[in-house]
Amino acid sequence: MLLTGVIPSSSHPLQTPTATLPGASNAGRAVDARAWKLHFGCMQDIWSRQGDLAQTAGRLREEVQLHLARKLDDSHIAFSDQDGWAGRSKEPGPPVDVLVVPPEGERRFAYVCTFGSSLRKTSDANPNGRMEFALAVPQSGEAKSDLSKLNLAANTVRQFAKLVHIQDIRITAGETVQFARNPAPIFDGSKQIAFAFMPPRLPDEGFARLKLDDRDAITFWSPVPVYLDELEAGAAYGPHRLAQGLRKAGVTEMLHLDRPS
Repeated sequence: MLLTGVIPSSSHPLQTPTATLPGASNAGRAVDARAWKLHFGCMQDIWSRQGDLAQTAGRLREEVQLHLARKLDDSHIAFSDQDGWAGRSKEPGPPVDVLVVPPEGERRFAYVCTFGSSLRKTSDANPNGRMEFALAVPQSGEAKSDLSKLNLAANTVRQFAKLVHIQDIRITAGETVQFARNPAPIFDGSKQIAFAFMPPRLPDEGFARLKLDDRDAITFWSPVPVYLDELEAGAAYGPHRLAQGLRKAGVTEMLHLDRPS
């Protein structure tokens, strides 16, 4: 899948570049989960306005947050889309929030998940139905590095969630996305040049599909960064074979910019 004009960026950082993560320090101590929860829990709620969209969004977001809590842990709004799509943006579609499950105990990664793309239901142009996007982010307790990785993951999933409302996207496991015919590295310091969609694997079993009722569900997808040889393998052998190969190699939704190919 070749896409143009939608490239993950850092235009909406979770915090200002000079900020430090709550509970973190440069001494390498683990991030304090309670401080994270207090920090993320005080973000502005853009869905508090009245109307059908707000009611539908409120119900769906509650389902997504309950799903995250059941399969992983409590989530909090790390980025609230106050500017884009809140009545002042030229882009179509509703706002997209970014939810974060902070690291806790022995789980030394944060989990980043969108909310907003699932407002688009199943249609002929959207056969995948309701979708959200998720990535896991390793966290070491080093504030600057942790924040940089969080911003990278948050902006990546947010761009794909926005794309659902801008273009018709057909997703299967192993389907690849590149942003140019001769793609360059998508992240600084990495040789990965494209993304492959994979079902999330790190939360408890059953996370990849949230059943809402007998006829409705939300499917979660992870845009996993891939290398040139993996992109070429997908083109040569198809998405199913690529997905099988990535799973066999132990590739998950964890954001590893230097993993072995």
